[in-house]
Amino acid sequence: MTHSQPFDVAIIGGGIAGLSVALRLPEHVRVALFTKGQLGESNTRYAQGGLAVALGEDDDPELHLQDTLVAGAGLCDEEAVRTLVEQAPGAVRWLIEMGVQFDRAQPGEDAHATPDGLLLGREGAHCRWRVLHAGGDATGAEIERALTTAIQARSSIDVYENTFVQHLIMRDGRCVGLQATYRNGESFSVEAHVVVLANGGAGGLWLHTSNPAGATADGLALAWEAGAALTDLEFMQFHPTVMVVDGASNLISEAVRGEGAYLRNHAGERFMPRYSPQEELAPRDVVARAILSEMLSEQTDCQYLDLRHLPAEKMHARFPTISAFCRQHGLDLATDLLPIAPAAHYCMGGVLVDTYGHTTVDGLYAVGEVACTGVHGANRLASNSLLEGLVYGIRIADHLVQTGGMESMGSSSLYRAARILTYNDEIRAIDVSASSPLHELSTAQVRQTVRQVMWQYVSLCRDQEGLLEAQRQMQWLRAALSMAEECDSFTLETLNMLLVAELVIAAALERRESRGSHWRLDYQETDTRLAARHLAFVPLHSVPFGSLELQKEAISHV
Repeated sequence: MTHSQPFDVAIIGGGIAGLSVALRLPEHVRVALFTKGQLGESNTRYAQGGLAVALGEDDDPELHLQDTLVAGAGLCDEEAVRTLVEQAPGAVRWLIEMGVQFDRAQPGEDAHATPDGLLLGREGAHCRWRVLHAGGDATGAEIERALTTAIQARSSIDVYENTFVQHLIMRDGRCVGLQATYRNGESFSVEAHVVVLANGGAGGLWLHTSNPAGATADGLALAWEAGAALTDLEFMQFHPTVMVVDGASNLISEAVRGEGAYLRNHAGERFMPRYSPQEELAPRDVVARAILSEMLSEQTDCQYLDLRHLPAEKMHARFPTISAFCRQHGLDLATDLLPIAPAAHYCMGGVLVDTYGHTTVDGLYAVGEVACTGVHGANRLASNSLLEGLVYGIRIADHLVQTGGMESMGSSSLYRAARILTYNDEIRAIDVSASSPLHELSTAQVRQTVRQVMWQYVSLCRDQEGLLEAQRQMQWLRAALSMAEECDSFTLETLNMLLVAELVIAAALERRESRGSHWRLDYQETDTRLAARHLAFVPLHSVPFGSLELQKEAISHV
């Protein structure tokens, strides 16, 4: 079935990035919005942190830029970061106009706030109080509430809920639409002048993750199939403090440490001063590896977050979501030590884009976690993720209105700094006969094995031996799954996970240094020659911009 009337813009993803694009477009633009769950179910919804924006009297975008560059460990694209921090105040004002209600300081309250009363929080690696929150620790849920309400009021936006996008439609090298499947199995296609990927990251590739179940790298796989370049895939940020208790997990926002919480080991020692002069407010990669180091030293599966020295009433009011989770599991946020450990959280890499969201495929744009603008470098600064989806979502929409979506990706500084590598994603000849143990694996078992292998070999610490073993196992698993008789959305998701896992491993093998969130036990030093240098992969069936000469030129400049 094909929907006869083409849309102007098709957006895949219903988080802050996709919703911002849809709502910023004028109402005469016909938009199709696809989400594989219900509208409002996205990574955005679960974001406890806020939006980092320079609104305080002692702050300015230049300070925000410098903090972002330092956290990014020499890999940020400065043009992209400058765009982010300078356009952030205007973007936040637009978000407030759309109905988002950020927390405000109460009269007489001794708190950090903007001149007009917006409450400001502090998080790791920020030199100023500059993080806006809503509902204490429910910022993402408030943003999702306001934007989905606005979406539902727009007659020009058709929402396709519970719909899995299987493929992008290509015609003469241009993306012209998509093929999708409803939850009942009915397939259909939609044509669109422009397609925007906004469907999140790949946190679901790892056994321990802060992401919801839907983070299965679908957007990266769709872009790859269409021939788009992917970059910086070796950089997955592991959030330092995810609480796991009674088999349930819950992110403990960095803002908790911003309010003064300590990290302690099983001996009761506050250990972060041994690892960084910034102590608990060091960049996330530093804190996550410090926690892992303490876990390995003590041979334990967690460390502890301690709020016992902070005002109890204030902590319960400031973090109501976390407080409620603790109560459900017999803990008190303010009086008990909270068991925490690192977990996969955010992909710094993604589909290679310029500062207008162009991918290397005509007609295809990407925004939010699925995209790589170069803003985050090797380690994302806290509370820059929601901001990036917002700022660049608005920017893409404005650009589409101005250009009609006919422009292609320019020679962005990120692309010029990329070493372009072709990658053969064909499955090698592997014995998966009926007598092979691989043949007996169910799709669910394959998915679980992917997550276990990625956690064991491709998480906070990596080395060549482990990466090669992970690569070998992914090839086995993908060969086994390719024989599956059924090809439902669960199987397609799992195939997407396997493909992107192989690409992440290839990127991790190629970057022979330790930088930001990418830590190689066999290359523990940072290679200064690789500062500002990115690895970008393209499938063998595609060459960026249709020019082999351009590809060779990019390689020669590394």
